[in-house]
Amino acid sequence: MSVLTQAIQAALSRVTGSGPDGYSARITFPTEFVGFKGHFPGKPVLPGVCLIQTALVALSRVLDKPVELKRLVSAKWMVPVLPGEEIVLSLSVKARENSLLGVRVQVMRGTGKVAEFSLEVVVAP
Repeated sequence: MSVLTQAIQAALSRVTGSGPDGYSARITFPTEFVGFKGHFPGKPVLPGVCLIQTALVALSRVLDKPVELKRLVSAKWMVPVLPGEEIVLSLSVKARENSLLGVRVQVMRGTGKVAEFSLEVVVAP
């Protein structure tokens, strides 16, 4: 397991289901979170890849199986995530062929949208 994944798992406070194919995850990235190192010195901003990995970790937790990113379908980043800010990821999951899932993710901070992206993932058997 990567250092990034371990750090996300430690910061992930709650993952819940909101229907048969919908999930929600709350997370606050502490100042010492590995993703902030070097991005950017003196003014840390969470890299977008950390949000993608957070969605994968949350999905893996609710499915109780490892998931692997196959493709980033689309992504739009609206505002940066700073240390100590709580964000909520809403994941909408649609089954595709075989073990492929389509995942639409919306990231919110309070009432403001932070990001939205779509992924294709494979669930481990």
